[in-house]
Amino acid sequence: MDRAEVIFIVLALLLLASGMQAWTSWLEHQRRTKALDVMKAAYEAGREPPPELFEQVEAEPYAMLGLSKRPWGEAIVFGGVGVGFWIAYATGAGDDRQQSFLIVAALMTIFAIVCAALAFFRPGQRPRDGQ
Repeated sequence: MDRAEVIFIVLALLLLASGMQAWTSWLEHQRRTKALDVMKAAYEAGREPPPELFEQVEAEPYAMLGLSKRPWGEAIVFGGVGVGFWIAYATGAGDDRQQSFLIVAALMTIFAIVCAALAFFRPGQRPRDGQ
């Protein structure tokens, strides 16, 4: 692999990871917008909207409890960036920057593993009432 191919692969992985995160954020925005529209229609009809809609509009479902959402998106982004830097490290054949690629690749991999572990095990989370 020559340098141009490595740069292309790293940029492609970065764009893919960023695009996946953007898609997830857009879907979350659409879900909240629809919940707000239903709430608005209920208020205009003189009824109280269901409490489930208020939970959908919250920025973070567990924010009022001091807990956060599961970081799956962050694990994917860090993993994608890590893979790109591992490829750059593997194809660096004696380059001066090869050690820098190794350090960044290792850090991104560690961050991805930690985020995946936090998302999977969800430490400190308590089950919600009624679920």
